Amino acid sequence: MQLAKNKRNAIAVAVMALVLTILYLVIRVILMVVSLQSTVNEVDQLQKIASTKDLAQISAGLGKAADAIAMADASAKDPLVQLAGYLPVIGADIKAASIVASDGRLVLQGAQDVSNIANQLIKAGIGSKPLTDSTLVSSMRESMSAMNEAVQKLNRDLAGVDAGSLHFGLDQRIGSAKQIVSALANASARITPIVQVGTVVLEQPDTKRWFVAIQNLSELRGTGGITGAYAILTAKNGKVKLDEYGSDKTLLKMGGINYKNYPEELRDIWGVDLADWRDINASAHAPYAARLMADGWQQKRGQKIDGVLFVGQGVVSELSGAVGAITVRGVSVEPSNVIDFLSKDIYAKFTNVQVKDAVVGELAKEMFSRLVSGKVSASGFLKSAAEDTTGDRIMAWAEDKNIQKLFSNYRVSGEVSQKFGSNVLVTVNNAGGNKLDAYTFVKLDYVLGICNVDTFTGYQGRKSRVTVEIENRAPKSGLPAYVDLRLDDQFGEARPKGSNRDLVTIYGPVGSESETITVNGEDEFVSIGTDRNRPIWVFEVTLLAGEKKTLVIDMVEPINDDNQELISGAPSLIPPVMLNSPSVSVSSIGECRLQ
Repeated sequence: MQLAKNKRNAIAVAVMALVLTILYLVIRVILMVVSLQSTVNEVDQLQKIASTKDLAQISAGLGKAADAIAMADASAKDPLVQLAGYLPVIGADIKAASIVASDGRLVLQGAQDVSNIANQLIKAGIGSKPLTDSTLVSSMRESMSAMNEAVQKLNRDLAGVDAGSLHFGLDQRIGSAKQIVSALANASARITPIVQVGTVVLEQPDTKRWFVAIQNLSELRGTGGITGAYAILTAKNGKVKLDEYGSDKTLLKMGGINYKNYPEELRDIWGVDLADWRDINASAHAPYAARLMADGWQQKRGQKIDGVLFVGQGVVSELSGAVGAITVRGVSVEPSNVIDFLSKDIYAKFTNVQVKDAVVGELAKEMFSRLVSGKVSASGFLKSAAEDTTGDRIMAWAEDKNIQKLFSNYRVSGEVSQKFGSNVLVTVNNAGGNKLDAYTFVKLDYVLGICNVDTFTGYQGRKSRVTVEIENRAPKSGLPAYVDLRLDDQFGEARPKGSNRDLVTIYGPVGSESETITVNGEDEFVSIGTDRNRPIWVFEVTLLAGEKKTLVIDMVEPINDDNQELISGAPSLIPPVMLNSPSVSVSSIGECRLQ
């Protein structure tokens, strides 16, 4: 009897413990949901506050939202709540809510930090006055970088949530959140490098002179595009001044550059004139072109250039959002039309080349004048960045090794790595002397295949394949003559309208070797060279209007380095900087082991 009674008591205790556990779990989940709803309410209020552009109020609103979501995050991190994520039916809902709570807290905290620092910088007169506290600038950079990491993590985690499997209205909310966060992630990924570069420029205690190369991505080059305009900025301790601006014609009038410092092995591979300001950025390694630009300015103007910034239509569109609409010769250039205006419409509107060049210069002058005077809109900057669909990205170089190291750490230096690894780069150089790359589209694929093969030079290796699909979507007629001309015409030979010629360069991994090279399935002869310790293969591709070609390199790449150690790290494929954002995919059958 006593044994039976003890068993009943034990069962009762176990049942009670189970009930309490379930009750505790329910309470924690309810707290998480309620806290998330409170966060939503605070964010709704924040949107109203944002219209006032009062950074102090915005920061306070972000703080309230962060406090609310912190409670939800605490519940999400509870071990029982995490275990509940594996329950049938409601487990997916709990996991989705936990992602929003945990990742969202980091985003809101990061945004609050950025807002606080931005408010302090504005009060300090950033851009127009010397800073009394230079650490604010570096704090802005670090806070922006941290917030971007949080936003990208939230975007990745939400992308893995199947909204269709959710209940209780979460399916619609998560589906909507995915779209919003995706746009935010795009904007953050584009804005953060600009902030990183800008803050490095601003925080220097001594006067530095910066050459801003404004690239035209309608005529592609290794770092992005032909230099169509430029600006000279000087900066010291938070204060910036626009010293000069001009078009490429101003640069050409200075005369050719002495390019004795350029690597001899690369001087002929792309067939460019390295003395010409417009052709010096054929290599993917941005510091080569930057060094030449700095040398050229020193040679022709007698002024030292401390650093070079490369920007194209995409970055310009984001800056346009920051400074607002600019009227140039009767045309209103604003974030919604600046990309098309600079890549296509300007040639139809201003058929006289000298007038067109003057318009570009005047636009650059007004834009940078507003930027250095601090006349900027953060909301406009964010909106234009979210809407930017180009494949543009900012690059920066500095002669000072410590500054260059910062640029390299933030991956904005445009450096081609000389280290071992499964890393491939692709560039496009326009060889037709036209502006038809506004209609060029590329699709890239990098596949790491079977292991246990050797390279010809004795490394243990694996097979891999790089595929570049390049398409010319230019119309066959109707384009201005300046856009679809072919400067590569041979005497007496006409080219079809809309046709183009590009040099597509594939940078293989260090130590890799090609096995087969084809275009549309047929063996192809290509130019072969070495750039930054990497093998490069240069395809000469001629495309009629509407034509597409597929370039393929099958190669063997090493899996061990010179120290006979296994190469580690995720594979990567860096696409060309171009107007139309490339499609990129990377895959692998798995990791290899040393034999």
